[in-house]
Amino acid sequence: MHLLILHQASVFGGAERTTRNLLEMLDRSVVQRISFAAPDALRDLMPVAYDDYVNTANLIRHGYFVSPESLEQDIEATARLLGEAGADVALGMMHYSAALVVKATANAGLSTKTIASFRGPTSEYLSRYEQGTERIAFLRHTIADTSRLADRILVPSQGTADDTCTHFGAPRDRTIVIPNGIDAAAVRSASLSPATGLESLDSALPLLCVAARLSVEKELELLIHAMRLVQRTRACTLVVVGDGPERANLEQQVAESGLTDHVVFVGHRQNVYPYIHKADLYVHTCQFEGFGYAMLEAMACGTPVVATDCPHGPRDVLADGACGVLVPPADPNALATAIVQLLADDERRVELTEAGKQRADELSVERMVSSYQAVLSALVPERGA
Repeated sequence: MHLLILHQASVFGGAERTTRNLLEMLDRSVVQRISFAAPDALRDLMPVAYDDYVNTANLIRHGYFVSPESLEQDIEATARLLGEAGADVALGMMHYSAALVVKATANAGLSTKTIASFRGPTSEYLSRYEQGTERIAFLRHTIADTSRLADRILVPSQGTADDTCTHFGAPRDRTIVIPNGIDAAAVRSASLSPATGLESLDSALPLLCVAARLSVEKELELLIHAMRLVQRTRACTLVVVGDGPERANLEQQVAESGLTDHVVFVGHRQNVYPYIHKADLYVHTCQFEGFGYAMLEAMACGTPVVATDCPHGPRDVLADGACGVLVPPADPNALATAIVQLLADDERRVELTEAGKQRADELSVERMVSSYQAVLSALVPERGA
């Protein structure tokens, strides 16, 4: 089988981790050839675990939906790419790459089977970040078209599947939930390294942790607001691991809230796991989420998780609250109450630690890659290959 993966991205996040895992771990006796098509910026972040590489920087000019005209240009370029590659299956990672491989295959009449790998709830993104009737109609039509034409649609959570089927008409029988997976043993091993940069915090107080890109959609201002409320009942500290465009605003919020002695920003760290492992609680906030790798990694580290029940990843990752505490989204009082209650309940934290470790072992990277591989193997015989 010859698989082509198209991934139009230049930074490393959850979707890119999934691509990396596929490149590294697909059974090459089943997938004998892998072609990887991406900008050089992404290739530099990936293992050289493919047979062919295509730099798309000068071929496919965009990484997201700019306009109908630019989309058509990129579809034509993708059709040439797919025609030359001759792959049995083409997988588009994330919405734009998925639209390109699916629509290019259909427009060019290629026999290539297509997989659209949607990584999050599109309707939530559109309602929050897109404006204009024509713009939203263009995006909705494109995602719906992609959903209709793709041979398979792969999503990381049931909530994302429901969103795609309900709002974009994706066929239920072709929409498959494959949860993301991690190497829990590797996470635990990496978590034993020192967590530096915490010297300014009072080590006698309980420590909370969040590891995320500091951007608007991660809603970390909600956590800082909750931290201010928590201090009235239970003094604790917080380490924020990560960097991003909202860092200055968040640091200002911390200062204005009188939390300078209780919150530290350690910036980007190659290994985030020592901070998660050292924490008494891991807190996950987000406006919407396709999955949420960090929650799974926290559970692997043995750190109980409190998460906002945003659409749709946390509920799936935490098994409807069996492996962590879910609180209503956008509610700092509810988040603060959950943090205070869990810090006061040693028995509950132990229960969640054990349940979380089991969940992290269950959602393994091997299970994820095996599920992708099963989809690939089911597609190829359909065309007699």
